Amino acid sequence: MKGSDEDAKARLTANPFPASPWVQIRDDHIIIKAGYSETLQRMLRWVPNARWRSDLRCWSVPLAGAELVRSVLPEISRLAEAMQESPRLSASHDTDAEEAPLEIHARAWFRDAARLLFGSDWQRETARALNRDEAALACWLVGEGVAEAAPEQLLEEMLELMRNRASNIDSAADALAKKLARSRQRGA
Repeated sequence: MKGSDEDAKARLTANPFPASPWVQIRDDHIIIKAGYSETLQRMLRWVPNARWRSDLRCWSVPLAGAELVRSVLPEISRLAEAMQESPRLSASHDTDAEEAPLEIHARAWFRDAARLLFGSDWQRETARALNRDEAALACWLVGEGVAEAAPEQLLEEMLELMRNRASNIDSAADALAKKLARSRQRGA
């Protein structure tokens, strides 16, 4: 096992994981900072000695399992993000926002808007729509990294996406209403 860990360490040095707030490489193991889930347990079942550490609230994976972890890294990120609690901003928070700096609320506003636009796969789809690096965006959203752009710019880009989507939905609703009206006229 020691030899396979050394081989894995050499491969990780040559080809490191992309930055992720959920996965950390240590000297002798990999830490996955996601809550316990049966889905993650099924993903890691092929790695000998991968285990949930309830005392540390994380997964511990031997370095020998690095390539399997690499192969499921996007899924790990989505699961970890989905398990994070992100309460919706209430009206009182919106009022307080006028007095507080943008940085305090930017991540929550961005996350809420992205979830509304893209649903359960919002992180990947938002990164694509904004032409941003998904891992860098994920790090910024959890406060463990610097945004590729100023938070205000990211929020402006999100606002533009929302307005475009709203306009497209409105146009599609109008077209559907016309089709229904014509269909009803023919049927009457």
